[in-house]
Amino acid sequence: MILPRVSIVICNHNYARFLGDAISSALTQRRRAHEVIVVDDGSTDDSLAIARRFGDQIALVSQANGGQVAAYNTGLSAVSGDVVIFLDSDDRLRPDAVDAVARAMADEAVARVHYRLSLIGPDGTAKGPVIPSQMAEGDLADTVRRGRLFFAAPGSGNAYRVSALRRLMPIPAHRQDRHGADFFAGYGTALLGRVRALPEALAEYRVHKDQDQVSLCFGNALGTTRVALQANRYRRLRAWLAVALPGERLAPEVAADFSLQKQAFASAIYAATSYQAGLRAGWQEWPSLWQSILLRDCGWPVKLGLAAWAVGIWLLPRRLGLPLARYVCNPSSRGGRLSAASRP
Repeated sequence: MILPRVSIVICNHNYARFLGDAISSALTQRRRAHEVIVVDDGSTDDSLAIARRFGDQIALVSQANGGQVAAYNTGLSAVSGDVVIFLDSDDRLRPDAVDAVARAMADEAVARVHYRLSLIGPDGTAKGPVIPSQMAEGDLADTVRRGRLFFAAPGSGNAYRVSALRRLMPIPAHRQDRHGADFFAGYGTALLGRVRALPEALAEYRVHKDQDQVSLCFGNALGTTRVALQANRYRRLRAWLAVALPGERLAPEVAADFSLQKQAFASAIYAATSYQAGLRAGWQEWPSLWQSILLRDCGWPVKLGLAAWAVGIWLLPRRLGLPLARYVCNPSSRGGRLSAASRP
């Protein structure tokens, strides 16, 4: 069986302290990558010097700072393989990633492959949890058309068929939101072929946010503004795809997403200055959270369990409710193996 050629594009901005790790992980795959391309997005630290140490083992592209979206667009234009993995420069690939992706992409009906990531700390030490706990697969085009954002891995946990991406690119840039390239690539390609989910952890997500284990927001993510950010990205996704794929029409608004609403709900409660103020804040956020629970792709026992969790963190004394909120909202706070689902 002839397997597709897998290219790796590493997108970097001022992550010199992690970049060497990312490049090494791409170069030491058990099945050799077709090419490793580093797109440096206007770094002002030692990133270029780090990348140049690898010589002709990589292709280095340097551009003015334009954000992650610009780096994805530049990287794809340089790719000559059949499949591309976009690797964030603070993350790492595990040695079997290219082989597993190539085998999954041997099925030409597959446009996107996603896989789990294990969490590591700033020094590369394993933290224990693995994300996401759920990943959707199959023909998900109608799901996207209905505005439902299916369970998916974050950026470095994805590979795309290059021919599918090139039907869509360039990803639309926005001066106030230059990130989220994986959001557009991930949901866009789901309209052009099947999505395949691989059960193993094939990459490592580096958490380097200060005091991450005591935060209500996972990893390097933003806070409660992520709900509004996702809504804005969805509207841009909808407009972009209407042009890139004439005839495609997505629902006017994105469906409420529990993965984001739970953080907005918990953060509103525990950002309040008193227990009583937290009760009022929870009441304001409850309708959106309840809607996201009703829409979540799971059975009623799980839905009721999520509702019970929400009521618990809302009504319990803060010293009891906060650890419970943190456990569900932030995988880094756990010692277990699985985490809540993540989004592109």
